[in-house]
Amino acid sequence: MFFWKYRDQLHQAGVVIGLVVLMYVLLIYQFTYRTPEDAERERARIMLQRIAALQHAYRAEYGTYLPIDEKTNGRILQLNNAPGRFRYRVTVSEDDFMAYAEADFDRDGKAEVWVVDARESEPVLKHGD
Repeated sequence: MFFWKYRDQLHQAGVVIGLVVLMYVLLIYQFTYRTPEDAERERARIMLQRIAALQHAYRAEYGTYLPIDEKTNGRILQLNNAPGRFRYRVTVSEDDFMAYAEADFDRDGKAEVWVVDARESEPVLKHGD
């Protein structure tokens, strides 16, 4: 008998609670969903951080940065065979290095370029796609 008396109010409260739960689910999805491009960017960021860590460790041990090119050690590091759409290259001078990750997601000829160097170990976006 009690439920029949307040049936409409309980129904309205249930609808409101349902809408609030739906909003929370949509917000959680919005903040946790990553596009394939975002996953590629994260992979490139981690790869650049690892290159920077390798360069700093090599410099600490040998006093110079590790020259990375196809002839000497590019195949060992497999920069050209790294998974994903980003391509990597590293330029080294006596007291500096720069590592680049480049990808053209929309194939318009303009690549998105992320860079890390001897002074900054966190990758920085230089050019957006």
